Amino acid sequence: MADHLPLIVFPNASVIPPEKGKGFPVSQPSFPSHANQVGRLSGQIDSLKRDFQEYAANVSGAVAGLEPETVLVIEIAGSVDDFKQAIESAGMEWLGEWDIDDIEPTDDFYQLNSKGERVDKPVTGRMFLSMTSQTSLEELLSLWEKWEKNQKLPTGKTKWRDVFNQLLTIRRWGIEETLIETGMIDRWEDYLNPIDPDEKISFQIELFYRRNSQVRSRIESAITELLGELGGRTLSSFVNYPEISFHAVKAELPASSIKSILENIDNNEKRSDEIQLITFPGIMYFRPTGQSLAPAEDDEGVPFDFPDIPSEEAPVAALIDGFPLLQHEALKDRVLIDDIFELERHYQPGDRKHGTSMASLILYGDMSSEDSEPLARKLYCIPIMQPDPKTQNRSEHIPEDTFFEDRLHIAIKHLVEGSENSQPTGIRLINLSMGDPERPFIHTPSPWARLLDWLSWKYRILFCVSAGNCMEPIDLGVNHNDFRVQADDERISSFLKAASQNLSSRRLISPAESLNSLTIGALHADDFGEYPANGREDILPSNEIFSPISRLGYGFRKSLKPEIFLPGGRQLYSPPMLDRDTIYQINKVTALGPGQRVASDGSKQGELSSTAFTKGSSNAAALATRAGINIYDMLVRLREDENEEIPDDLICVVIKALLVHGARHPENAKKSLVESLKNNSNSRRIKEVISRYTGYGTPDITRVLECTSQRATVIGCGEIREDEIHEYKFPLPADLSGEKLWRHLIITLAWLSPINPDHRNLREAKLNIESGGDNWGKSPLKVKRQDSDHNQVLRGTVQHEVLEGNDQISAFQEGDSLVLRVICKKDATIRLDESIPYGLAVTLEVKEDTQINIYQQIKAAIKPQVPVGSNP
Repeated sequence: MADHLPLIVFPNASVIPPEKGKGFPVSQPSFPSHANQVGRLSGQIDSLKRDFQEYAANVSGAVAGLEPETVLVIEIAGSVDDFKQAIESAGMEWLGEWDIDDIEPTDDFYQLNSKGERVDKPVTGRMFLSMTSQTSLEELLSLWEKWEKNQKLPTGKTKWRDVFNQLLTIRRWGIEETLIETGMIDRWEDYLNPIDPDEKISFQIELFYRRNSQVRSRIESAITELLGELGGRTLSSFVNYPEISFHAVKAELPASSIKSILENIDNNEKRSDEIQLITFPGIMYFRPTGQSLAPAEDDEGVPFDFPDIPSEEAPVAALIDGFPLLQHEALKDRVLIDDIFELERHYQPGDRKHGTSMASLILYGDMSSEDSEPLARKLYCIPIMQPDPKTQNRSEHIPEDTFFEDRLHIAIKHLVEGSENSQPTGIRLINLSMGDPERPFIHTPSPWARLLDWLSWKYRILFCVSAGNCMEPIDLGVNHNDFRVQADDERISSFLKAASQNLSSRRLISPAESLNSLTIGALHADDFGEYPANGREDILPSNEIFSPISRLGYGFRKSLKPEIFLPGGRQLYSPPMLDRDTIYQINKVTALGPGQRVASDGSKQGELSSTAFTKGSSNAAALATRAGINIYDMLVRLREDENEEIPDDLICVVIKALLVHGARHPENAKKSLVESLKNNSNSRRIKEVISRYTGYGTPDITRVLECTSQRATVIGCGEIREDEIHEYKFPLPADLSGEKLWRHLIITLAWLSPINPDHRNLREAKLNIESGGDNWGKSPLKVKRQDSDHNQVLRGTVQHEVLEGNDQISAFQEGDSLVLRVICKKDATIRLDESIPYGLAVTLEVKEDTQINIYQQIKAAIKPQVPVGSNP
């Protein structure tokens, strides 16, 4: 029988000087000759000049008093370092940049291999945005003319030579970006068919962030005036968050004005007053507003008996969601509500669906499980959503005149800092099981995501965020007649192939791309057991693979997102009406299992014991928060029972590391994914391909709460500065020296990074952990990476290494250690001024039948040393 032993804590890390490295040159694609490039670009330059002159000549009304400006889009192949200085040297205002990784190769631009030979791979590049006035445009054109004639460029502006050499496209920011990419044109066309011409249509205007406050004020006045000229108005104050470069307003226009705008766009009309609003250079995007942020269940629930075990300890986690049913038998005296936005008055019986189910899952887990019991801790809750009276099922949302970013910022500041009437709560974990289905992640993190990143860093808290749900029908590519006779492995393959063909509709939804947060995807699993079919079909006979409704990665810059997957309930489907059809519809019944059993708000007054069976990534995120609370309690016991020191301001990064630390790719799931998705074009990067569907895997939380004689977990934490190296020594059990046996080494590093919203990389601090002196395979344990791609694990704020070995272990001396080095480098900044908090977890495991007590050997080597605390 396995023992239940406490985790071990590393002593303070040694701080050692950085090693000098030669680095690696940045590879560049092949570019066209000067003559070819001049031929390619001359038309674009002429068009740019003509478009700007036409725009400047036609401004009127509210815009007439402003200096004519335009946002310039500069797309290049390859990279140009320090281009911001070049932009500013030409008198332009820098607005931002991001990477482009999917440029189709041409005869002019293509990738080269190490031998200098052309290869048929997408070309990578960058996009730069700058605000350009008449004067700075003339300066740009002057530089172009010099480069065109092969003349020397002025001092301080030579970077423009590289830009022109590598330039793909130069153009004005236009309707394609402001309206089409965000889906607003389609949305408006749907609204107008049919609609009362006087009816008001609301939307959100996001502005290019200008650092000068006077410029921002002038833009706000111009937009307010432009809206008024079209019979519209602002619905909110302009929000301004310099920390995340977010400047925006909620607004509305009458349907007749929207119709006129669309007609002008269709007719390519550039001179009408109606078009000035959407061509105004200060506007970055028009977006939908007032969308439902949490799925609503329509069915009535079923009663349930709840255990009479009190939750009396102070909360360490908060639920930011809708209003829960506080008098429900499952939640009574367990939830501390803080209704700072006074939203309870908007709720009617049956409305408190999402907050109730999330609170239930955090407090109890899946109530169908034999292990379900309430936490000893209470749960803090600040509601920020409210019912939408305009929808049939009154689904919960943020109102059309309110910014999610505002409500969340106010809520988190209230939690952490307190107010005149309340004290700081000491909350370390935040559950955020909501997302914006109208904002799938494409290139750059949304304001929501950037806000979470900034708040995480500022307050040292951890957000557990749901990946989002994909509620569309699925085309399995197999008719129902054939699908129902397929074996389980064939059904799994049919589903995986269908999902892989429709990844664009499975993108993460905002704010799941947040870098500092943990994003949680849903597994197709629950504890319900057998269930009556009732005409429903389980299209995925596996509990180790992502749910058919879970959204998937990648994250920002192809980082691993979601990092982990937890059970989200089995989602059943309604089969096609005709056996020859291939499309399956989601079955939305919640009164019957399967699914995860949660407390539910029935529509009848006084119904306080109802439960329902729900599914989705919201559920998985709630279970991650529950696990985080259990990890926090384990760390408190380490402090109290083992006299260990784990600083309060570092505890959230230790929890973050431990939530991921128990994760592995399930073998059956990995086998199914490889067999279904591997082909000639992706075989060399199959680990990266699979990680899109698995993240780091499915964590076994019980493994990180305790150790056994054959499994030892050692944790550490600290704060590290730029170019520092923190060295830890993990003792090697002497009884393993020279042995040939299976061993398992898991290493997880998690941190919080400040962000730079003006830099393409966003993340200012890049940490990584490596084996001191050599790679993992050449360490004494001779272990090899099993799951994730070695480059991909370095792109986020969690590095998780799963390593195994079976060959003979190197002979080593008693007292020898595996040297682990945490390294900190700057990323999206010129200089990293802040100390970066990180958490570290390392586990070594051998099979139980070896009878080698590695735990005691490791603990004996560490325990006499000074425990973790502040760095020297």
